Amino acid sequence: LEPNESANYFVLSKIYEDSGRYEEAEGTLNQAKDTNPNDPAVYLQLAGFYNRLGEFELTIESLTERAMREENNPEAYYTIATFYWEKAFRDFRITQEQKAEYVMAGLDAADQAIDLNDRYVDALVYKNILLRMQAGMLVCEDTDDTECISQQEGLIAQADELRNTAQDIEAEARGAALAAAAAAEGN
Repeated sequence: LEPNESANYFVLSKIYEDSGRYEEAEGTLNQAKDTNPNDPAVYLQLAGFYNRLGEFELTIESLTERAMREENNPEAYYTIATFYWEKAFRDFRITQEQKAEYVMAGLDAADQAIDLNDRYVDALVYKNILLRMQAGMLVCEDTDDTECISQQEGLIAQADELRNTAQDIEAEARGAALAAAAAAEGN
């Protein structure tokens, strides 16, 4: 009845997916994309669908398309960073080279989110985590490998700085909320 309403496609696609009719589910989501190509929710639904099927590259492709439509939305880039982190951290089937690529791609996405909003706590936290992963992936030949150790320490110091910034922003927000609540009680 409402062919331009994305949510209708989402419901129908989920029914198909739950019935194991994955081609119809994907086709329905693609119809939603064709009908509403600028609706970011369509790309999130596609990403979720592909992620449930284990199609990582298609997941990232959909999330990237969403970010292209919301280029000023830091959450779009943060979401991409979280998917890269998840893949690098949880998928033990990937090679170390793939893991390194995903960590770097996650860092790039986190940087894009932070560039749009340097007070975006979640993006700061994920960049912190990804930097720690990057440091942990460096293999120093021995304890005398000062260049490697220095590189690890630099990444960890950068991660610590991001963590501290995120904690400061959260503390500031809590303080502001408490002050607002106290002012409201006083009125």
